[in-house]
Amino acid sequence: MFIIVSKNYEDKMNLQAEIKSLFLNQQNNWIQLRDAIEQLNRVKTKQIKWDDNTYVTIQFNPSRITSTAANIDKKHLSERPCFLCEDNRPTDQMSIPFIKKYVILCNPFPILKNHLTIALHSHVPQRIRNKIGDMLILSERLDDYIVFYNGPKCGASAPDHFHFQAGLKSGVLQQEDNDLRSCMTIKSEDRGEAIELFEEVYQYLSSLQPNEEEPMMNVISYYEKGLYNINIFPRKQHRPTQYYNEGDAKILISPGALDMAGLLITVREEDFIKIDKSEIEDIYNQVSLPII
Repeated sequence: MFIIVSKNYEDKMNLQAEIKSLFLNQQNNWIQLRDAIEQLNRVKTKQIKWDDNTYVTIQFNPSRITSTAANIDKKHLSERPCFLCEDNRPTDQMSIPFIKKYVILCNPFPILKNHLTIALHSHVPQRIRNKIGDMLILSERLDDYIVFYNGPKCGASAPDHFHFQAGLKSGVLQQEDNDLRSCMTIKSEDRGEAIELFEEVYQYLSSLQPNEEEPMMNVISYYEKGLYNINIFPRKQHRPTQYYNEGDAKILISPGALDMAGLLITVREEDFIKIDKSEIEDIYNQVSLPII
């Protein structure tokens, strides 16, 4: 009896097996990553719930302070070495090639289990429009994962070097539209159709923000039960006023794709303790772009 295994299935199995081996190797040989994963295993979380379908998980993750507080103005970016370019990456950081255009890296400041950064070889700006197809291919081949994209003004700490990120799936990250924030969802069995629908959404959002080089958005994609799923979170603001406040009014949150999905990252324990429903609602109201 012969069993025929499709090439796509082999690709998925091979890539996910390679990534599993990469993490094992890196944890054994890269002290920074091993320590970071141990810290992730000890992070505090709490859940705030509105109803059965609307909830937020708060994570206290102090190791993310560098990303949350990242200075992304053009002058600062031009003066600092890009940490995603090969010459500037840590010598212990290994990689896996992906479709001859990207390298898959273990993220040394993880938020999720098996947190990956998928960086383009070339040092080009963070722009999703012509790379959504790559995101869907990655989602299909990593079908245990969600793949996410932070726009250059929506959570990307390296807006000068194009990259995706990925991590193992969880329910909170697969939430779609709810009363807290806008989410535009695309579902299709056909990758080409999903790409066309994304282009329509992209053009619509561009019409709302004509002065932006790219409409402000975060994107999460995943592949499940034969469907490509794309959740697009339109944005109107990079950071909420709480980020800039002083004293007790300050909450150091800089929302990216995971925050918009429902996993809010706090880097200070006082913020983790005090954040409540009203603050969360206000933060989402400030940064999410309503869609009519």
